[in-house]
Amino acid sequence: MVKKIFIITGELSGDKIGSLVIKKLKEKNLDIQFLAIGGENIKSEKIDCIFDIKDISYMGFIDVLKNIFSIKAKISLTVKKILEFNPDIIFSIDSPDFSFRILNKVKNINNKIKTIHLVAPQVWAWRENRKKILYKFIDHLLLLFPFEKKYFDGFIRSSFVGHPFFDFSVFKIGKVEDKNKKYFTFCPGSRNSELKTFMPIFIEVIKKINLNNNFTFHIPTSENNKHLINDYLQMSKIDNFIITTNEKEKNFYIRDSILTISKSGTITLDICKNQCPLIVVYKTSWFNYLLIKPFVKTKFGNILNIIAQKEIIPELIQEKCNSNEIYNKAKEFIDNEILRKDLVVEYTKILQTIIVPDSLEKISNYVIE
Repeated sequence: MVKKIFIITGELSGDKIGSLVIKKLKEKNLDIQFLAIGGENIKSEKIDCIFDIKDISYMGFIDVLKNIFSIKAKISLTVKKILEFNPDIIFSIDSPDFSFRILNKVKNINNKIKTIHLVAPQVWAWRENRKKILYKFIDHLLLLFPFEKKYFDGFIRSSFVGHPFFDFSVFKIGKVEDKNKKYFTFCPGSRNSELKTFMPIFIEVIKKINLNNNFTFHIPTSENNKHLINDYLQMSKIDNFIITTNEKEKNFYIRDSILTISKSGTITLDICKNQCPLIVVYKTSWFNYLLIKPFVKTKFGNILNIIAQKEIIPELIQEKCNSNEIYNKAKEFIDNEILRKDLVVEYTKILQTIIVPDSLEKISNYVIE
């Protein structure tokens, strides 16, 4: 009997996780029919997508508000397509503000469709009351980090599965090495709004680094964004760069970079997986920042810092996210090999507490149970 699974993703990290889970499900040789909202990674698995994640990739309150009618139309379209597809299971990954609205609408119409959501909303960081309503539209919540379980017990069925990026099949901790590295990675994000925010800042940092160093700058991105990033760099008369769009090349250059400067988000776990020293940056409009700040309960933005309850990975947030501050912090690491090694050693200790040997197997089993 054919099992139907509808997969919802809303951004690049979810698209990557979705593709890994699809691969694992295919290995089980079950008769499964998929339909999805996805990007390049899910499409590479030959899965039909009702639209691309780039159509719903918005950042911050203002960006969402500007596109509110488009987002509502995409939610309505998704609900319509799900009901037509009539899946046995909806498997949603992250993007809670988008995914939860869809799950809630579908459950109100057909509560026989099983709903499984991976990546818990960060109730431990802000908007804790959300956990009290999740049971209405989520049958099973899958958790990436062990500390999250206590926040959801008594409110919803939840299981700790670990992070698929750190499944032993794709990740092994090796010896920390610092060879004569010639690459330097910048990760500006995947949304257009992120590129508009971070690329001008990163270009100024690159110009400062170029004055005294001879690095090749590596920028990992998607196929959709590579031309835009190339244009930013060419217009700034920067020619010592490499743009990568596939996982193998991206991982190679990050692993061989002296340092990575990245916007805050899931991409930072990819960087840590490759044991590269890291500085995290984040910036949004002051309106967004002032709107969100009173509700945020944690001092840090990076998940490994949150787990450690101290700043292991340097964070430059909001007013500190400028070319001078970033360059000065980067120079500390460029000039100090011991500092680079110590950073990797310290965040690797935290990584080892969240690694689960069979994360993908656990997730795929929960999806089809």
